[in-house]
Order: sequence, then C-alpha cells, then structure tokens
Amino acid sequence: MSIETEISELAIFSKLQKEQLKRLSTHAVVNKIPKKSVFFSEEKSAKGLHVLLSGKVKLFKISEEGKEQTIFVFGPGEPFCLCSVFSDGVLPANISALEDSTVLYINPHGYEKLVQEDPTILMQMMRVMSRRLKEAMDMIDSLALKQVPSRLAAYFLSRESNGIINMDISYRELSKIIGITPEALSRTMKKMTASGLIYVTGNEIKIINIEELNRCSEGGCLR
Repeated sequence: MSIETEISELAIFSKLQKEQLKRLSTHAVVNKIPKKSVFFSEEKSAKGLHVLLSGKVKLFKISEEGKEQTIFVFGPGEPFCLCSVFSDGVLPANISALEDSTVLYINPHGYEKLVQEDPTILMQMMRVMSRRLKEAMDMIDSLALKQVPSRLAAYFLSRESNGIINMDISYRELSKIIGITPEALSRTMKKMTASGLIYVTGNEIKIINIEELNRCSEGGCLR
C-alpha cells in the first residue's frame, strides 16, 4: 500500500483532497517500532506529526523512584506526540511499543505548509487534542482523589460498549494506567466480581450492574 493511500485512510486526514494527499505524502515516511522498544523519550526530540498505522504504543512517565505511570495507550489510526507538532519537539513523556507497530511520520515543515494553505485541517487536530486534555484531567482527578475501586470502576465505564469491555491491553498495563500494583488490581477485580458488579471471561469483562458500578466510580463501593 502506498503512503498516499495510507494517509487517505486515516480519519484525521479523511477530508483532504487528492492533490493535498499527494503533497502530504511527499513529506511522510513509515517507521517500524519493535515490541518493547522505546520510540521516544523525554531526552529525545519528537518534532513532527506521528500517526499509528498498526500495533499499539503507550505514553508513560517514570518517577524518580522508578515507578511507571501509563498515561495513554494508542491504537491504529490515532495521532500521538501532538504537543510537539508545532513546538520545539521536546516530549514531556516517553513512548514505547506494546507490540510490533508501524508509525506514519510527517515532516513538520510539510504539515505546517498544508495547514497554512487550508486552516480547516487544524479542526480535526483540535478535536483530538481537546479529547486528550479531558482524558488527562479525568486521570489526574482519579489518581489524586479516588480510591482504587473507584478508579477501576471509572476506567471500565469509560471503555464499555453495550455493557462489555474488551481488554485490548494486558492487566499489568491496566494497573499502570490506574496507578496500582497488579496484585491490588487482581484483588479489586475479584471483589467486584464477588459483589456482582462485573463478570470476567478472559479478556472480556461484562458489566452486570451498571448502576452500582456508576456509584462505585463516585466512591460508593467495596468499603
């Protein structure tokens, strides 16, 4: 598949005209990221636009004590490193691959030129950044103010579809997202199951009592 075709199939560029896609493709390359490798770090510049084509990558921070906090997990079609697109390229976190991945990289000069020609292209970028900002604020609120069961309940509610959560990340990675140990996650999920809130089958979690799970997300469960 050509780079131009790859770009045209991405939601963030879905409204570009053929000539725009052609010009943008001349400033783009596809990079491969092996599983577990660090793609960007806080010490390495990430200037430019990056969009995940396949695989899965995570954005994370490491504390002075060595504790890892996962901030976001990105799947195919999602742009990342957005804060460095029009800045000096310094990334305030690290990016690593959870599985073998491919990333579309667009040179910042080519992208900026296209935006200058058609400012409406920025609208989709702004929508993504607004959603990410809200998710980041929700995470800060959860980590700072909520107990473990409430954090987990809030995470499940944010990911459920028709009462089902399909876990596309490992439970170990989930524990890093909500800021607890894998052991604490296991204990909390067992309590939720015993309390009739959820039912777990492999990587699928079924919400049994969504009203109670909502109450739990606000701090009213598993005391």
